[in-house]
Formats: sequence, structure tokens, C-alpha cells
Amino acid sequence: MIKFFRKIRQQLLSENKFSKYFLYAIGEIILVVFGILIALQINNWNQDKIDSKIEKELLSELLENLSINAERLENSITEEYETARSIDFVVEVLENKLAHVDSMNYHFGRADFASDIVISNTAFEAIKSQGFQIISDSEIRKLMIDLFDAEYGVLIALTVRLENQFWPSASLPLFHKYFRVVDVKSRGLKDPNYDVIPIDYESLLKDQVYINMIKHRGSFRYAGAHLKETSLEKTIFLKEKIANYLNP
Repeated sequence: MIKFFRKIRQQLLSENKFSKYFLYAIGEIILVVFGILIALQINNWNQDKIDSKIEKELLSELLENLSINAERLENSITEEYETARSIDFVVEVLENKLAHVDSMNYHFGRADFASDIVISNTAFEAIKSQGFQIISDSEIRKLMIDLFDAEYGVLIALTVRLENQFWPSASLPLFHKYFRVVDVKSRGLKDPNYDVIPIDYESLLKDQVYINMIKHRGSFRYAGAHLKETSLEKTIFLKEKIANYLNP
């Protein structure tokens, strides 16, 4: 092909047909530019296909992370309300100075429990490393960044701060003062034994410091549940958006 064009140029020059040569040269330049543009377009198409494949893989992984997070949040919300109900029961027992019965032991132990939350974010970190623009849908991109960078961050910061500031200094010393744990080994299991036995029940009934502490702990549990419910709503919303995007 190159030899063919060179032969035409030489022929035009040898025949002194400069005007035709000039037009031919322009045409050849246009043809070369057109060829380059086609090559670039093909390259862009190929890159778009690669980016689209990467995007779908990352969003599929993100969908799995969101499913895990939704399940963890649902479980944690249930745990928060279970603890809050036990705290409400303990407050009622203490303020009404009810006689101790063994069924109270579960609630005394449960009142000391706080539900942790661990967020699965491997896909989000992978997307961040690729660059957020790999997600072509601007709404999904915005929702994703808001959920993982803002919502989850605030949730973890607040729940951890409440426990770190309050539990070691205010809750744990009083718990150790008034209760003996029945079964240490099982407290961290999936179906733990929360039962504790009051050491000095009569003194516990009169201790307003403990009652104030447990009331605060109850407010933390309700606050934690509400924070997690908001995060769960946003998690499910984004999950549905991504599912509809991947399977229109």
C-alpha cells in the first residue's frame, strides 16, 4: 500500500502536475488522520469493554459486601434491642426494689453486653485503588462513597467511642463489684450464657450510681440501634441500586 502511494506521488511529480500533487497530498494526510482516528476509536472501544468488565466485577463484589453488611447490621440491631430490653428490666427491678429471683441473672449479665459491628469493605477499597470513575453510574458512585466513607465511618466511630469512654471506666468496675460471672467460657459464643449472680443484692438495690450507669448504658443501646438502622436502610438502598444496574 505504501509503495502504491509512493508511485502515484512520483508520477505526479514527474509530470509536473503540482496542483494535483498538492490535492493528492492533502487527501493522503486526511486518509492517514482518518486511519489514526479509527485506530483510536477501536482502542477506546476495547478499553471501554475492559473497563465495563472491571466495573461489573467490582460491583458484583461490592454487592456481596453489602449483603454481608446488611446481615451483620440486622443481627447487631437485634442484639442492641435485646440488651436494651434487659437494661429496662434491670432498671425496673432496682427502682422497685424487687426481691431477687434466678431469672433476673440473665438480664443482669445481658445488661453489660454491647454489640460490635464489623463492616466488610474489600470491594470499596478495590474500587478506590482503581479510581472511583471506574463506576460509570454517577448515582451509584455517590451513594457508595457516602455509605462507606461517611455513614459507616460515623457509625463505627460513635459506637466505639461510646464503649471505649464509658464501659472501662464506669460500667466494668460496677459490674465487677456487684456480680460474679457464672460461665466465663461461654460468654463470647454464638449462644452465650449471660447469667451472672449478684454478690450483694441488698447493696445493689441501694446503689444509685449503678442505677444511673445502667440507665446511661440503656440510652447508648437505643442510640446504637437507631444508628445501625439508618446504616441498614442506606445499605439496602445501595444494594438494590447495584442489583438493578447489573441486571436491568
